[in-house]
Amino acid sequence: MRRSAVLLGLGALVACGQRGRRHAPSGPLGPPKRIVALGDSLAFGTGATHPENAFIFRAYLRVRETHPGSRIDNLAIPGATARDVLRLQAPRLAHEVADAVIVCVGGNDVVRRVDAAAFAQTYAALVARIRALQPHAALLCCGVPDVGLSPLFTGIDDADIAQLSRADDRAVSTIAVRAGATFVDLFGATVKHQGNRFLSEDRFHPSDAGYAVLAGVLAPPLLRVLNR
Repeated sequence: MRRSAVLLGLGALVACGQRGRRHAPSGPLGPPKRIVALGDSLAFGTGATHPENAFIFRAYLRVRETHPGSRIDNLAIPGATARDVLRLQAPRLAHEVADAVIVCVGGNDVVRRVDAAAFAQTYAALVARIRALQPHAALLCCGVPDVGLSPLFTGIDDADIAQLSRADDRAVSTIAVRAGATFVDLFGATVKHQGNRFLSEDRFHPSDAGYAVLAGVLAPPLLRVLNR
């Protein structure tokens, strides 16, 4: 079963469970929205104790509060690099009708020491491909988190990883602005909220608490672009 079908079912169940606990929105409700996510294990939600705790799904639940019936398809593949997303995930957008596309990739490019210039070139091609396949969808580009904050990297290795994370994050920001996309600053969030509670037991991916922080960064701009 594809992950999007699981997430859609979760969205319905979670929404039903929360209906009695949340206050009704003060403003008028909007029409259902269709969201598609592309990316790596961070986009997938690896490290979360349950799929509904992943940051993109948490942001999606915020959308459902004001746009009941909205749907998310998460096409992310753990371990994917920007080149993988361009080659394997982006083409699937040809079969989607999206109001918003969220892209979250780059961490694996850092871990694999992909040259910063090569990453930027691939990421620019990825954004162009998404624009061509979904010209009417809002595009949100999530920045590259500071991979060097993971305790798996130490010493000189840690410094190199941190430097490459910053370079790739700046590339994502520049390309997003140039393409008229919305940049989501995950790098700033990981630096600001670094600490043991931010990471899961694998010491690399966010914990539920870490994903909650990232959801707080993604949800506001996602809601803004969907409400335009």
